[in-house]
Amino acid sequence: MKSPTPATLFLLAISLFLSSCGDRDSSTEGDGTTIVSPPPPAQAAPTNAVTLPPTGQITTSASTPSSPSTRQLTPEEQSRVINQMMTQMADRQAKALNNASVKVNGAWYYDGYSTLSPNPASEIPARMVAIDLTVQGHTPDFDPDDIEIVDGLTMVSYASDPHITFLKGTEEIIEKPQEIPMAPHATRMLLIYAFPKSSPKFTLVYWGQKLLKTPMTFEASGWGLPFPEKAE
Repeated sequence: MKSPTPATLFLLAISLFLSSCGDRDSSTEGDGTTIVSPPPPAQAAPTNAVTLPPTGQITTSASTPSSPSTRQLTPEEQSRVINQMMTQMADRQAKALNNASVKVNGAWYYDGYSTLSPNPASEIPARMVAIDLTVQGHTPDFDPDDIEIVDGLTMVSYASDPHITFLKGTEEIIEKPQEIPMAPHATRMLLIYAFPKSSPKFTLVYWGQKLLKTPMTFEASGWGLPFPEKAE
């Protein structure tokens, strides 16, 4: 069996990477829009940081370097480079909403189509909920998959990676990916989660940042995505 390449290790590491950041303050405008405040300055890079070769590539082959200025990275150096890349990417994602505004257009108990469903074996009975959200002023590193839904009273996080559908407006779905607004323009999306039935209020958190000034409640009902047509 061949050993995984650094690129494979990097992708695997990204998929397994979990992080947590300290809570950050936010403020609310008169229309209910929350302005997310930036975090403290990032810490300086570690002194044992690895510098990539002039080619900018990690070499793993057994071939002889083409010039005296290039050499193979040792396994330890490769690991440090991958860790540095992961840290830099995570840092950019975590800061993506530092100067952004976040507005909840609506939240309700959901019974439309979704790729998600409550786990029937879960000890905590859950139901599906939907949140219509608009984000503006974000950077291209913003990843809505990382928005967590949190119990508004206990502050227990129940999920990230919601079912995401981008919207033009209420019940207006963006069908083509190229039509999704680019950062920092206002981007509207429907986020669908499984959430405990016993939790009356929720809030949203992104990399430790509270996106809502105060917890919110769900409406009893709202619109839903259409179910796919069954093949005949």
